[in-house]
Amino acid sequence: MAIISCPDCKKSISSHTALCPYCGFQRGEVSEEQFKEFQRRKLRDRIYHLKMTSYAALALLLAAFGWFLMATSNFQNVPPKGPYVLFMIGSVGYLIVRIYLYKSKTALRKLGL
Repeated sequence: MAIISCPDCKKSISSHTALCPYCGFQRGEVSEEQFKEFQRRKLRDRIYHLKMTSYAALALLLAAFGWFLMATSNFQNVPPKGPYVLFMIGSVGYLIVRIYLYKSKTALRKLGL
């Protein structure tokens, strides 16, 4: 077994694999089951990354809330616009990521776990 470079993505892969695990380039004959497994693996990776991104968006929401509480000090001061902007970025980002996450999960269900 030798390590070769994928012709498509140029990453190191085994010479015995017929399908690149990174980009899906077919080097030889690939069975339908191998191709479905590759698609499942790619969708699971995408779901994992989307979940991590949604956690980052939630962290932005918590940071905005903390900034708002620190800036108002017992709700006597007028808070700056920063917490509102951060809250909007976090909430819109979270909603967009959740939409993509829903679409990825339904695509994974269609492939069959």
